[in-house]
Amino acid sequence: MSTTQAAHLIDPVLWVESYGIIRSRTGEPGLLDEKQKEILRSDHKRIIINCHRQWGKSSLASALVFHRALFYPGSLCLLIAPSLRQSLENFRKIIDSMDGFDPKPEMEEDTKLTLMLANKSRIVSLPGSQKTIRGFSGPDVVVVDEAAQADDALFDAVLPMLTSNPVGRLILASTPWGRRGFFYRTWVGESPGWHRVQVRAQDNLRLSPPFLEEMRAELGDFKYKQEFECEFLELESAFFSGVEVESIFSSAIQPLWGGRTTAPLSGVLKPLWSEGIL
Repeated sequence: MSTTQAAHLIDPVLWVESYGIIRSRTGEPGLLDEKQKEILRSDHKRIIINCHRQWGKSSLASALVFHRALFYPGSLCLLIAPSLRQSLENFRKIIDSMDGFDPKPEMEEDTKLTLMLANKSRIVSLPGSQKTIRGFSGPDVVVVDEAAQADDALFDAVLPMLTSNPVGRLILASTPWGRRGFFYRTWVGESPGWHRVQVRAQDNLRLSPPFLEEMRAELGDFKYKQEFECEFLELESAFFSGVEVESIFSSAIQPLWGGRTTAPLSGVLKPLWSEGIL
C-alpha cells in the first residue's frame, strides 16, 4: 500500500476530497461541511442522522460504503433505500464517482444493483423490504437512506444480521416523517449506543436566509419545520397520534377483560374509553 493509499485509509475525508467522491449537481467536486466530515471520520457502530432535505445524505451514504468496500477486502456493504428507484440512484452515485480514479478500481462483477471489487468486497444496493435483505448475514456496514420512511419490519430483519458481526456498523439517515417508526423512536430514545447527528437548514452555510424564507413561504410552516428544521410533527388533521396508533400493535400492552387495555390513553382515545367503545 502506498503512502497516499494509507492516508486515504486512515482519513476518509481526505479520500473523498482527493477524488471528488461527492459532487454537486453540476458535476463539480463538492466541499464537505463539518457534519459530513464528522460522520465520515466517526468510528461509532451506530449512527443516526436527522438532516434537512437536500443536505447530501444520499451522497454521503454512498461514500461511506464505497470507502469501506475499497479499503477493507472482503467487506459486505448494504446500501438500503425505501424504493427501488432510490436504491438505483444511490448505486449510480458510486459508479459515477469512479470516473475520478486513474486507474479505476478493478471490478469482478457489476450488475444493476450489485458491485464486487477485485478485493472481494461487495456493495449491494437494495429497496427497503425485509424480504430483500434476509438472505444476507454479517454485513460490515448497513446504511439505510430515508430511514424514517422504511417499515419497522426492515429493522426487525437488519438488527439480527449484525449479531454475526459484532463490529458491523448500522447508519440511519433521514429527514423526519412524523412521530412514528423505528427512526423516530431511535432518535428520541435514550440508548447511549447511538451517536446522534442533527443538521438543520439554518445551520447549513450553503443555504442563504432568503432561500430558506422562500421555501417557508412555498411549503407552509408545517412542512417547512419537518423538511428543513428536522422536527418530528404530527399531522394536525390526524384523528390518532402516531404513538397511539403504534400502541394498538404493541405486545407490551396487556389486555384487560373484554379486550380492553390497561395502558394509559391520551388525546381522542380517552373519550372512546369512557364511552365503552374501546
